[in-house]
Amino acid sequence: MMKAQKLAASSSDPKSTTDQAGFTLIEILVSIAIVAFGILGLIKVVDSIIYYQNESREISQATLLATNKIEEVKRLSTNEPSGGRHGFNYLVKDYLTDKKMTRVNDKTYSLSEVLDEGKGLSKMTRTLTLRTYPPDSTRSFADPEQINLLEAVTKAEWTDKKGEKKSVELSSLIHKRHFIE
Repeated sequence: MMKAQKLAASSSDPKSTTDQAGFTLIEILVSIAIVAFGILGLIKVVDSIIYYQNESREISQATLLATNKIEEVKRLSTNEPSGGRHGFNYLVKDYLTDKKMTRVNDKTYSLSEVLDEGKGLSKMTRTLTLRTYPPDSTRSFADPEQINLLEAVTKAEWTDKKGEKKSVELSSLIHKRHFIE
C-alpha cells in the first residue's frame, strides 16, 4: 500500500513533471521559424549570385563583340606596302559602301546589327561608328584622301533580365600610315 501511495503522490506532484525529457510545442515552432528564415536568406543569396553571374557573362560577351569589331576595323585599315586590297583608303571609301553603313553626316558613318548569340544570353545590338578625328577638323568623308585619322567606336547594348539597359563602348584611333618607297 505504501508503494501505491508513493506512486499516487508522485503523479500528482507538479515537480515530478519537470524531470521529463523532450521539447515543448513552442520550442519546436520557434526552431522551425528560425530554420525557415535561414533558408529564405540562403535562397535570396543564391538568387543574387545567379543574377550577377549572368550579368558578368553578358558584360564579357558584349566586350568580346565590341573588341572583335574594333579589331576587324584595325585589321582592314592596315596599309600594305605590297599593294593589298585593304588598307586605310579602303576603310574610308569602299568599306562604307561594302558594309552599307549609314551616313550620319559628312564626318560620321554608322552601322548597327542585332546579334543573338543564344545560349541564354540577351540579344545585343552592336553599333560601329567611324568618324573623322579630331572632331573639329575640316576633313570629311566627302574627300577621303585628306583623312589621316579615324575614330572607330563600337558600342554593344542589351537589356538584362531585370529590364535594365546595359552597354559597353570601346573606341580606337586609326592612323593612316605612309610608306616611303
